[in-house]
Amino acid sequence: MSEELQRFDREQRVAAAELVHLNDQLAQSSKAKSEFLANMSHELRTPMNAMLGFTEMRLDGLYGEVPPALKEPITDIQVNGRHLLRLINDVLDLSKIEAGRMELALGEYSVREVVDIVHISLRSLAAEKGLEFTTRVPDDIPVAYGDNRRLTQCLMNLAGNAIKFTKQGRVEIGVELADDELIYRVTDTGIGIPENELENVFGEFRQVDATVTREFGGTGLGLSITKKFVEMHGGRIWIESKVGEGCTF
Repeated sequence: MSEELQRFDREQRVAAAELVHLNDQLAQSSKAKSEFLANMSHELRTPMNAMLGFTEMRLDGLYGEVPPALKEPITDIQVNGRHLLRLINDVLDLSKIEAGRMELALGEYSVREVVDIVHISLRSLAAEKGLEFTTRVPDDIPVAYGDNRRLTQCLMNLAGNAIKFTKQGRVEIGVELADDELIYRVTDTGIGIPENELENVFGEFRQVDATVTREFGGTGLGLSITKKFVEMHGGRIWIESKVGEGCTF
């Protein structure tokens, strides 16, 4: 019996050592992947910005009047270029976070200003779909502390998703102060998410199902990045949803 126990103990030690080695290899592989994506995204972003700058100058008439037949295709290039740039920026942000190279620029910021920026940026998109897009920020909300650029990005992701997945009804950005905690809420009357899919919402490159991806598009990175930025601020994010009734983040 003693020999069997010793043999079992040796086997357990060997297995544990192999698991540690495998875990180290996986960690190195993940770090290498993140660094590659960060470098690749940066290399893609530079020429994309140049292309967008050129199309904007062309549409503004800096190279002479744009022939009517060219306005629509140049505008299409600009719109699709901006979409591609947003995807590149998402990949860059995610890879920087995973590689431990993302730092927050912390400071005081106006909550009302952050909400207004998101509302102004997305209201035309909501109007195109016939959606009511409102904000609710109490007048006595104090100045907050955080990275206002990244928090604006988080709200932009949440509200943009809400508009994208809502066919009719409304989207609202709300803010409240409860027990010294600042709470942001984005509520919609969209398609909702099944209960068994809620745990997948914040996963990388994940959307509810293939049907949703085909109908609404997207990479599934926005919510994952939002969650990581919220947690970097020491906060938390969760979702409440019912199919056919909408979501609240």
